[in-house]
Amino acid sequence: MGLPELKQELYSIFNVNGSVLALQQSGAVFLCVDSSYCVSVYDMENLTLQTSTVVSKDAQTPHRHSNACSISPNKLLCIPLIGNKEGLILQYDEKFKRRGQITEHESDIESSVFSPNGRYCVTGGQDGKVFIYDTERFLAIGSLIPRADYIYTLHFSKDSELLACGGFDKSVVVFDMVQNKRRCTIPTPDVVEEMSFCDNNQKLYMILRNGASFLYDVIKKETVSIENLFSMWPSALAISPDERFAVVGARGDSIYIVNLHSNMRMLEFKIELPGVSKIYFHNHLLFLGATDGNVFVIEYQKGEKELEEAVKNKKYRIARDMIENNLFLSIHPLMKVFDEDWPEILDKAIELLNNKQINEAVELVNPFIYDQTKAREFDFYLMQQEPVRKFAELTKNKEYIKAYDMTVTTKFLVNTFTYTELENAWNKAFMQAKKLLEENPTLNIKKADSILKPFESSVKKELIAQLLKNCSVFSQAENLIKARNFSGYFSLINQYGFLRDTELFKKVSILGDRNMAEMLALEQEGQFERAEELAKFLQVFPSLKRSCTERLIIIQQKRRLLTAIEIDNITQAYAIVEEYKILRSMPQFREFTQKFEIVFEKAKNHALSGHPKSTLQTFGEYVQIPFWIDRIASLLKTAYIHEIENKIHDGGINWTLTLHRFIERFGKDDMLQALVHKYGLEAELESINEEGNYVGYRTFKFVDEIVIFLLEKE
Repeated sequence: MGLPELKQELYSIFNVNGSVLALQQSGAVFLCVDSSYCVSVYDMENLTLQTSTVVSKDAQTPHRHSNACSISPNKLLCIPLIGNKEGLILQYDEKFKRRGQITEHESDIESSVFSPNGRYCVTGGQDGKVFIYDTERFLAIGSLIPRADYIYTLHFSKDSELLACGGFDKSVVVFDMVQNKRRCTIPTPDVVEEMSFCDNNQKLYMILRNGASFLYDVIKKETVSIENLFSMWPSALAISPDERFAVVGARGDSIYIVNLHSNMRMLEFKIELPGVSKIYFHNHLLFLGATDGNVFVIEYQKGEKELEEAVKNKKYRIARDMIENNLFLSIHPLMKVFDEDWPEILDKAIELLNNKQINEAVELVNPFIYDQTKAREFDFYLMQQEPVRKFAELTKNKEYIKAYDMTVTTKFLVNTFTYTELENAWNKAFMQAKKLLEENPTLNIKKADSILKPFESSVKKELIAQLLKNCSVFSQAENLIKARNFSGYFSLINQYGFLRDTELFKKVSILGDRNMAEMLALEQEGQFERAEELAKFLQVFPSLKRSCTERLIIIQQKRRLLTAIEIDNITQAYAIVEEYKILRSMPQFREFTQKFEIVFEKAKNHALSGHPKSTLQTFGEYVQIPFWIDRIASLLKTAYIHEIENKIHDGGINWTLTLHRFIERFGKDDMLQALVHKYGLEAELESINEEGNYVGYRTFKFVDEIVIFLLEKE
């Protein structure tokens, strides 16, 4: 059976001059860059072409799957010119104008990206170098430690705080833009083709050239899963606006939909294109850019309202028809009703099968078996009609021992509704016997034994023996729970392990889980006092003790942090967050950091003008805060570079001391290398034998000026 195809009424097509390399909506227009260096501008409402401009006729044609070009939400464009190691910066405002040029790379620019907040443009080159530019002046304000091979793909988190850099060296570096330091390095089995952050920027989803789908937790710094999901070389991806799924395109006509929670393929279908080069979401539209210049605009939510109505009224057949009209609806959250109602539908189908009403059973489940898991499950019961029927008859005829014996040999029976009825019968008998034994164990022992007799040789025999021998223990457990003495109850559990097999233990466990969920919700809402009370209560639950103890510590530190923020004690506030990094996500702390961002913007103006002393003075007491040291150092490095540029024409610079002072703080950094190449200072740099340290500023103090002259100037 072939793959399904997307129906033509779901999409429209427009065409550009070459392979689609960048797509971006901005206000009322939609921008597209293709491999012929043509920038096309479309009206967003009806996708009609407004204007198109070829920005270069001489540069080499980029690869049809190149990641070099990028567009910002505020209509800035970075278009590297292949073959001359430079990048052109344009801005569109009814017409195109040149904003700047990127010249720092020693080889061609292989990738570029704009931050969602519009503050940064980042480029990665074949030289393994990554430069960070300020989008006001398009001057370099930072760089990453160079890599051994091409930087192939770059991606920002939605909040612009994390930058992922993937290279041909089969690794991805996640860089913290807030603190200006490496968050983690992720080794990958093959080169990462594309990637995107998801799960509130806590995870990084990557597609690899070998067909792997890779999900990584950047908070825990561990792999979530790697699955080989793609039969063809994956080439492009985009995350849905609600971050439920990823759309992955390949170098062929297959489109894959991947569940971002489980990292499993949800859907695969075909569309008439030679290969996908770019994918982009905007509201209810999904754009697929192809290597032949076609852009497919898909209404992936079409029919959603009709589906909602059908689901609301439990009209499964109509809902199923909606799915057939739009494949994307099969993965819609509304379809959870098919999962929620499936157990009940399956039980009814099993009952029909037991009554030999096979056609009716098949008709009943038909709207559900678009899901292969459900189809396999029903087929299993269809093939097992006799065991299911026999199990139901045994339970109905109160032949409980034989019924329980069947669950040992035919394990799928525990998933049936009949098994629930069997367990209810057992619990009822158990409670009746226990009550009799509590009233008068000597007088009622025979009555209790008679009630439990239908179960005596089943899997319940051990619990029956314990009840008849230790009835007081069961009563004691019940009394402890009634008195809410959970500590005493769990001590009793440790002493008498058979109590774990009782219905009471199940109920207590459910109570603990519910309270745990409530505690986490209270913490999330900022109700720390109540959350702390619940956490202390839950510490007596053995299965929850460790996690509750950890939450208690975090809650207490959150309260400390809020106090420090309230009194504006920046030293204490940042020290707490340095120790408990999880607190960085607190809204109050994120708001608190905006004070630094305001100072940073003021300091940046001094740095870009080449005045390190003024830059330091502007930062003030923040210079002493370890949390910000790497970010401040990055800007001071920029200030020193521009200071050298400002003074280089004065002559008389002591290059040995000047370069030495820079290198001992920042090493032979990319920005220094670019400056040396620009002004022909290679010999002066080569005379410095030491390589320095990229984080040497943590040892050597910042200086007001980096330039040392041969003679003191008057």
